[in-house]
Amino acid sequence: MGRKAATCLAATLLMIVGVPNMTEAQLASWQDVQVADIEDMGSKFMQLAEAFGESQYNWRPMEGVRSVREVLGLAIAEAHLFPTGWGYEAAPGAARGFGPELERAGALSKAAMVVELETSFRFLSGVVSTMSEEKRLSDGSYFGRAMPVHASVATAMADMHEHLGQLIAYARANHVVPPWSAGND
Repeated sequence: MGRKAATCLAATLLMIVGVPNMTEAQLASWQDVQVADIEDMGSKFMQLAEAFGESQYNWRPMEGVRSVREVLGLAIAEAHLFPTGWGYEAAPGAARGFGPELERAGALSKAAMVVELETSFRFLSGVVSTMSEEKRLSDGSYFGRAMPVHASVATAMADMHEHLGQLIAYARANHVVPPWSAGND
């Protein structure tokens, strides 16, 4: 084999063997991505909860649609209870069952709502961040629908993003600028 061919072969082998290791070092795990997403989403829910005036908490775009307070309460309830579908206990202090927790969280004052948003998302982030790969691959559920835990976590995050988008729309309708986008013209 000629020197040029040997050099090309060595370079090709180095790329084949070396690239996966470089790629793995550059990419976060799916679990890390989900944890970062939960933390960012929790921060945005808290910022919006603080940005709305307490008098705006009862605003709803029309009859039969959740109010600002109810959307924030829903985020708390979901953060507290989604882990029960993954084989974990509900967050300490959460009411037993989705309906009772939704009612409890939705009745909080603005100040208590902000604190509860922080603790609920910290709880959810803690559950997902400490979840073993074996647990992520085990059987779980999402609102009673059977699916692997990792899929239920992803589905739960998509659901919570929907509610964050709903709250952003409520903010815009009430001339409340989401704090993280202030000054972005």
